[in-house]
Amino acid sequence: MIQRNLFFCVVVISYVCIFEISYCQTTIGARSIGIGQTGVALPDHQWAIFSNSSLISTDKRRVSFYGFRYVGISEISDLAASVQLPTRIGSFAAGFHRYGFNLFNQTHLRLGYKQQVKHFHAGVTVNYSHVQQGGGYGSAGAIGLNLGIAAQILESLWLGARATNINQPAYGDTEEYLPRDLAIGLSYLPSRRVILTADAVKDVRFPISIRAGTEIELISGFLARAGISTQPETYAGGFGYVTDRWQINIGIQQHIPLGMSPAIDLGVTF
Repeated sequence: MIQRNLFFCVVVISYVCIFEISYCQTTIGARSIGIGQTGVALPDHQWAIFSNSSLISTDKRRVSFYGFRYVGISEISDLAASVQLPTRIGSFAAGFHRYGFNLFNQTHLRLGYKQQVKHFHAGVTVNYSHVQQGGGYGSAGAIGLNLGIAAQILESLWLGARATNINQPAYGDTEEYLPRDLAIGLSYLPSRRVILTADAVKDVRFPISIRAGTEIELISGFLARAGISTQPETYAGGFGYVTDRWQINIGIQQHIPLGMSPAIDLGVTF
């Protein structure tokens, strides 16, 4: 048992280091994974609480669940859940995200609010991040503030942008600052069955990441997806099936050089 734990410690530390060097950026949702980690300007996005709070739904109550396994290693998986609740005074959302296992893990709790004025959308989220390291090394937390805006420029064109952790939070009394990024995206819907989307994401510590993807409705309710990204270099694809009451999405991401990672999510509209 001791040897097994030591082995997983080495594996986790190695992958944490690799992802940091590879300009890791968090993307939640199998749909976003399948279209190249885009989503900053993706309308009607069930994981908007994480990608851009200004796109939280204004007319659909939803609950969603998500899982992502990094290159097949269960100890470094992502698990997430979210809920969206439109009201007369605006739309509210909450999200939960956990990464890691008992020897090292990060947990994020997020609350969001969104308002819409005609074709202009604005949102804000408050995020509590908690990191814990096993073996008696302790834990620490931090509170971050995120902003998002979006606009439907044309009937078929959306523009979105977000700023993450604008208050520059750090864990506890340390100088370990939470990731901060600025992102801008476009989504073009040339027809009811096709979406083309592109994002540019700049973490303050790393080079800019360019991302692009497409989603095509092959037959009624059945969707096919593909996408790419730089910094890190990834190729992705996936499928989805959507009804009025529920949707399921499956995504596969090929990271260069780490390997292939699967993702799945389920959303229910109520």
